[in-house]
Parts: sequence; structure tokens; C-alpha cells
Amino acid sequence: MIVSKKGLIIAAAIPIVIALVIAIPKISPGSEQAAVSAATQLRIEFMKEDMKRIIFGVTETIGAQKSEKLIINNNGDAIYNLSIEGEKGSQTRFKVSSVEVKRLKSLIVDTGFMQIPKSEFALKDDATEFTRYTLKVSLDSNTKSIQWFNEEASKEFVPALLVMLADEMQKIIKAPG
Repeated sequence: MIVSKKGLIIAAAIPIVIALVIAIPKISPGSEQAAVSAATQLRIEFMKEDMKRIIFGVTETIGAQKSEKLIINNNGDAIYNLSIEGEKGSQTRFKVSSVEVKRLKSLIVDTGFMQIPKSEFALKDDATEFTRYTLKVSLDSNTKSIQWFNEEASKEFVPALLVMLADEMQKIIKAPG
């Protein structure tokens, strides 16, 4: 069977063209906005609590030594609350840039946060001092809330996405101060 050079070039070009048709929308600058614009309303509630377990004989209690809560609305309005050992703490209002809100929205939408099957990860029985994280995301009419613990105190593997989202929220908390 004799195949011409022209035929070989055409045969080799077809998979390349198909790959480009698939890849270009995903890597082009407008693709992020297209995926994110499908979800119009976003509200993020992030809570970080430094916890301590205290044992009194047969009873035990777990309490927050320090509690931080960050709420970010779709328009970038944010509220940060800090309380230490249950005392009424401080509240800071600030604005998160529209670029950062779009980035967070894209991170949540594109990574499949809303499809994570678990809503809670277990704590090790012997953990005495640990950090508990709670992330609640409302995206249009869907709401997803997940609670987990720092790596050393968690009985189960915590997905890297949750750790990354917690890091992003903590960067936002540190930015206005």
C-alpha cells in the first residue's frame, strides 16, 4: 500500500486539530469567566477554630480557644470576626477585590468543591489541641458545608482542595490587617 506524504500529513494533523479545539477554550483567558459566569451568586463562610480538649475524670469538654470567621459576599463585601476564649472580640469590615472574588468562585466551581461527597471528617480520639475548619459555600441555590481538622488531628485524609481553600481564606484574613 502506497501512502503519499500529503496523506500522512493530513492523518497526523487531524488529532492535533481535535486536541486544539478541546484545549483552546480551556486555556484561553475568557474561559474562566465563561465557567464562572454560569454561577451568578456566591457567599462563602469560613471558620477557623483553635480547639482544646479538657478532661475532668470521666467527663471531657472541648472548647474554642480562638475563633475566626470570615464571610465573603458575591459583591466582595467581607466581614471578619475574631473572638478569643469565648469573649466578644473584634469585627472588621472590608472589601475583597472583584478579581479575588472571581478567582475564589472559579476555584470552587472548577475544582468540584460542591461535589465533595463528605460533609465532615473525623477527629482522632487522642487529639487534645487541634484546629477545626468549617467552610460553607452558597452558590446560586446550592449550599455545601464541610468541616475538617488539621492534618495531625484528623483521623481521615483531608482532600488537598480543602487545605488550599483554607489557605486562601487565611490569606484574605491577613490582607486587610
